[in-house]
Amino acid sequence: MRFGLTYSFLLGLLGVGLSACGSMEESAVPSGGNEARIGYDFFPLETGRFIEYDVQEMQYPLARPPVLTTYQVKERIGEAFTQTEGIASYRLERFRRSDERQSWLLDSVYTLRRETTRALRTEHNVAYVKLVFPVSEGLRWNGNAFNARDSETYELRNLDQPFRVGTQTFARTLSVLQREDSSLVSLQRRNECYARNIGLIYRENTQVFYCNSPDCLGKGTIDFGTKLIYRIRTYGKE
Repeated sequence: MRFGLTYSFLLGLLGVGLSACGSMEESAVPSGGNEARIGYDFFPLETGRFIEYDVQEMQYPLARPPVLTTYQVKERIGEAFTQTEGIASYRLERFRRSDERQSWLLDSVYTLRRETTRALRTEHNVAYVKLVFPVSEGLRWNGNAFNARDSETYELRNLDQPFRVGTQTFARTLSVLQREDSSLVSLQRRNECYARNIGLIYRENTQVFYCNSPDCLGKGTIDFGTKLIYRIRTYGKE
């Protein structure tokens, strides 16, 4: 993983290094008034914080009509625990229900971890580098630096710009473009948006393949694939 001169210089000011293979031990996040400047408040960690999402999942089966499924997901930060290197991680308890008339049912448990120069989220035992610090426009990093998957470049965009989700507008956000590959035959796009003092407010994961026969090539007619969108509905602390 390589960073530009500006990012390397900023890391030097912090007195830390970011290892491409993840072998270097990281220190815990320091307390103090620099959290907003560095960007830690885009990834707040505190037991009891929660975010609820409205989720739309569109399945495009081959040669069949698309199927839309809607449901809600609640992500609640649970208790902290300390790993072998002495850095605190937090349980992320994920609940799911069909709609607000139903009770929440535990779906899965992930983990969150915020270090001096990066924030990691582990899903189904796969760790992803969701953010790196200090945040800056155009910053790039390998989101798969801590797992066995192929390298994938994430890019930070629209730092401290407003972002609208449904009827809610969040004044200071950033977006992370994780992947965007578009052609006449397919579209693969993954994007996340984070708001200061809240965390993840929007997520999109699109992977669709277009019809490529002579009569529909280039018309954007979806043959098969999926679209998954998370939109924040409410948040708080329990």
